[in-house]
Amino acid sequence: MKKLLFAVFGIILVLVIGVVAAFLFDQPQFISGPEFDHAPPTVELDAESPALLVFSKTNGFRHKEGIQAAQTFLHHLAQERGWQIVTTENGAVHNPQDLARFNVVIWANASGPLLLPEQRDALKSYVENGGGFIGIHAAGDGSHKDWSWYQNTILGTAFIGHTLIPHKQNATITLQQEHPVVRGLPATWQHYDEWYAFDRSPAASGATVLLNVDENSYKPGKFTMTPDHPVVWVKTAGKGRTLYSALGHSAKSFDTPEYQQLLTQAIQWAGKLSPQER
Repeated sequence: MKKLLFAVFGIILVLVIGVVAAFLFDQPQFISGPEFDHAPPTVELDAESPALLVFSKTNGFRHKEGIQAAQTFLHHLAQERGWQIVTTENGAVHNPQDLARFNVVIWANASGPLLLPEQRDALKSYVENGGGFIGIHAAGDGSHKDWSWYQNTILGTAFIGHTLIPHKQNATITLQQEHPVVRGLPATWQHYDEWYAFDRSPAASGATVLLNVDENSYKPGKFTMTPDHPVVWVKTAGKGRTLYSALGHSAKSFDTPEYQQLLTQAIQWAGKLSPQER
């Protein structure tokens, strides 16, 4: 009997170790920080063409794969469109003088408590006075909950968890509403990602939900939001336009044509970069 119990225990232990190892080695992240920046970086821009600020500082989980893929895609996009782009992990770039030079601020998998109080105030003022803001994936995880304006105004909901076994899965995205950000996208498409879940729909806080994920198309585990599971939504904050996308954990996300189109149109909309978006 003891031998049987030891054998069963050994099998369970091996399985647990295997699952944990698979999760850790398949998830390109580490925990860092918190560290804060006081001196801003040098920002070199001209006044002629639109400018994007891509911010990927991590004082929480670092999505190395997703950060690199987002930066690569956004740099190629900016080059194609004739947009200027600045990529930094220096939180002190969030000051009134520097932010005023950008059409859109993009938090690409930025995580953790990132900004000093005056830097938070600068971003809030920038957005409410007409600046565009886009948050990608970890920009909406649970590590931002100590900043009430960001949590309530930008996100409008709270992260509760994500898929675990496996944490990245194929699932079906469903279009919920017509909007310039999703113009021309199909009614459904397949997307490979880690799927975030939230405590409520951001629609209750005034957001317009653009895309849902169909929970019947993957294994959500205990983190469900039936019947509606939003993954992309837009909001206004004062005069500013904001978008949050829960998509973007893996590099493969940024190779998906539909997601590339969505991010392109999101930048145009949030930054009012085309005549029809002004």
